[in-house]
Amino acid sequence: MKYNLTNLTFSQLIILTFCITGTYDVILRFLSLNYNSLPSLFKNFEFIKYLTPYFKQHTLLAAALIAGFVGAVTQPIILLITPFPKKINDLYTITFLLNSFIISGLIGFVMKASKLFPILDKTYYKNLEKNGGVIRSLYHDGISGLIVQISIITILLFTNNIIN
Repeated sequence: MKYNLTNLTFSQLIILTFCITGTYDVILRFLSLNYNSLPSLFKNFEFIKYLTPYFKQHTLLAAALIAGFVGAVTQPIILLITPFPKKINDLYTITFLLNSFIISGLIGFVMKASKLFPILDKTYYKNLEKNGGVIRSLYHDGISGLIVQISIITILLFTNNIIN
């Protein structure tokens, strides 16, 4: 089954990535800072708790801008290797999402090595790696990238179906 996606320009896709990534950061902030009040379902996602000290050291805007920036910088790297799908078809879309997962995971290593995000490294990554090693942080960064890409595809499918 093939679904057409809206033709976005490169700039529009980067801006959309920035906005979605920043929005998810705001949601994670809310969940993290209210972790003890969350339903038990959320208690299975310990990484939310690990973000609490990070969010306590950043304003809402600062944290969202950092996340949006990282997403906006990562997206062109992904697009360089695997262009954004113009249509949803099984093999190419899976390849795009797999590459997004891998590159997003690897960007976490670059973030740590660059020392540009010391608060994130001292709080979130430290706790993730203490309870699962480097592979766990790679996995979580990869999943974050996947969530953003699937959100973009879903938004484009939804808006394309409404507009056309």
